[in-house]
Amino acid sequence: MRHPLDHPVSRYATDVMEGRIVAGELVRLACARHLRDLDTGAERGLYFDCAAADRIINFARMLQHTVGPMAGKPLELQPWQVFRHGSVFGWKREGSGVRRFRSTYHQVGKKNGKTTDTAVPMLFTQLLDGEAAPQGFCAATTRDQAGLLFKEVGRIVKRSPVLCRMMQTMRHEIVTPRVDGVIKCLSRDGDSSDGINPSFLARDEMHRWTDRELAETIVESMIARAQPIDWVITTAGHDRHSLCGELRGYAEGVLRGAITDDAFFGFVAEPPADCDPLDPAFWPMGNPNLGVSKPIGKMHEAASKAAAIAASMPNFKRFHCNLWTEGEQMWIARESWDQGAADAPFDPRMLYGRDAWVGVDLSNKIDTTAIVVAVPLDGLIYLIAYTFLPAGPKGFIVRAQKEKREYVAWRDQGWLEVHTGGAIDEAQIEARIGWIAKTFAVQEIAYDPWGMKYMADRLAKRRLPMVEHRQGFASMSNPMKRVEELVAQNRLRHGGNPVLAWQVGNVHRDEDAAENIKPNKKRSTGRIDAAVAMIMAVGRAAAGERRRKQARGVETL
Repeated sequence: MRHPLDHPVSRYATDVMEGRIVAGELVRLACARHLRDLDTGAERGLYFDCAAADRIINFARMLQHTVGPMAGKPLELQPWQVFRHGSVFGWKREGSGVRRFRSTYHQVGKKNGKTTDTAVPMLFTQLLDGEAAPQGFCAATTRDQAGLLFKEVGRIVKRSPVLCRMMQTMRHEIVTPRVDGVIKCLSRDGDSSDGINPSFLARDEMHRWTDRELAETIVESMIARAQPIDWVITTAGHDRHSLCGELRGYAEGVLRGAITDDAFFGFVAEPPADCDPLDPAFWPMGNPNLGVSKPIGKMHEAASKAAAIAASMPNFKRFHCNLWTEGEQMWIARESWDQGAADAPFDPRMLYGRDAWVGVDLSNKIDTTAIVVAVPLDGLIYLIAYTFLPAGPKGFIVRAQKEKREYVAWRDQGWLEVHTGGAIDEAQIEARIGWIAKTFAVQEIAYDPWGMKYMADRLAKRRLPMVEHRQGFASMSNPMKRVEELVAQNRLRHGGNPVLAWQVGNVHRDEDAAENIKPNKKRSTGRIDAAVAMIMAVGRAAAGERRRKQARGVETL
């Protein structure tokens, strides 16, 4: 009979503890816990069943990858996956022989194969757990997110010659007639959680969960099962006071021994919080599948972008290093933006007559208003920014004293135009747009209809190409990401305009659950009107050039 120390689960734990496998502190603590319990677990009625651990590992080999370059090949669990699956299914309680672990928390970086990995215990508990009428649920905050795992499970069933004879895949459920089992989706905006009796619950992307009632309801609904599993899988989040943050904190407490809970399994793959996220030595700690499902080259690409675009660093830390991030962040680092000045300011006259796209951000009457012209040329995009501020009692003088002392120098150097009177002079703004239309071959003038409808109507009557461009996620996400890419590639030229640089540095980037982004004026520090107009102009220019060059079959910007 094989000794538990000779099992692959224990070999992984030993390799981690002896430094042959790179892992972060909390993974090392999980491995130390396993090895320690092999020595002392019997005192608490615990034992490691090698045969039970083998069953889940061998079951995985019956399955196939369904997407990517590995599609069609047998699923072979990696050592870190063997450790997790083998631990959850191998540890038992004396007397009853039921599984030790009921609650589990798995935190790994993005693109480490979490979805396929979770399908393994989902299917195993349907077919081989001995549970009467097993119920498996793919749970998430939205139906779409829950559907990602459900669809992957369905694809795996269809690809397996064995499973497709035992299970039936339908649009909204996968059934196992032999045991009267079912797998379904569960979300707040989808199916009701009333009356469910899960034997296996997969809670996907827990860092996005905000509904405590849903979480508690579905976990409590497992109480009637003999050995249910709550399988929480996630990437690091940005709020440690969230539901996911609480679970991550609980996992750390268990692994450090501050909390005693023999029914909880935690695997938190993250590097030290104070590490240099751009140092490749730390990357395997948050990405145990680095070089397998997650190409090392993609990590280097993401790291290069994060080094250039400050606002990309939080997501790089979260998604690619599996580190929790909190607090506001700059959008684009000043040193990266300043590269766009090149050796010296360019002469705008060299761009006259060329195709151009214009962005206009008309603020309220006493704040800065901006017009930005974007001109693509020789693989670069040149920017000419015009920023305006009224002189009035609440305008230029007051703001120069309280908001930005550089306003005076910027006015004297021609970077900032001051309108006489207490408010922005819309007639002067219209005149400047008209001059731009005569000076450049303007293709589009993008504007936010909120606050600019009447001016836009007047300009449209002059046959200027006005295009509505709202400032929500749907309209701003792609243009803002395009600016990030161009800055990272050093393909924007802004002539060293200090007003534009200052406002770009003020931008706070909002992000929704689908990773769409937009500037947030309320949370940004200082004025961002020129930055917003620039994003609109660059977005329209990049899209226009892309359509044009695709029609000619050449590489696009």
